[in-house]
Amino acid sequence: MTPAELAVKLQESYDKARDLKADFAQVSTVKAMHMTKEGSGRLIIKKPGLLRYSYTKPEKQEIIVKGDDLVMYTPSSNQVIKKTLSRAVLDKTPTTFLAGLGKVTDSFDVRFPASGEKDRSGRYQLELVPKGDGMGVKSVVVGLDPSSFNIVGFSFTDVSGNVNTIALKNVKINEGVRESAFDFKIPKGASLVAE
Repeated sequence: MTPAELAVKLQESYDKARDLKADFAQVSTVKAMHMTKEGSGRLIIKKPGLLRYSYTKPEKQEIIVKGDDLVMYTPSSNQVIKKTLSRAVLDKTPTTFLAGLGKVTDSFDVRFPASGEKDRSGRYQLELVPKGDGMGVKSVVVGLDPSSFNIVGFSFTDVSGNVNTIALKNVKINEGVRESAFDFKIPKGASLVAE
């Protein structure tokens, strides 16, 4: 299969998915500091543009995208950060990638990564290189289930060489996620920082 053919399969699979629930494991590597951070939790997506990461490790944290609003809540600091970002910015950030992928070949050039067409587990992998302004993203490698071509993981490399990898498991697609799953009520006593 060529990268272009695999991109078509990815697009077909992505277009069929209206919503997604999955457990995730995240590894972030900051190149300049030789530092690696790990996290895990639950991810919920509803297209178009609704996304919620509920981290349980290394500490509890909520990251919610609803429309142009990005909300981050960390219980340990009892602080809510709320930002309004343009859809163009949101669609090209690792956090919101899956909720706003759009048409793959409109936004990205596609190729196989240097490591090959498949990973060690036999899953297809496709490297997406942003066309035009990549908002600081150098490339995205997407891991695909070989039978369904559903996304089972993705890895972002930014222009500084930092890598953010998210692996998905227990993926459930089109189970009828409600929009209310992305509501967030500011906890009593929490400080609000609006940007």
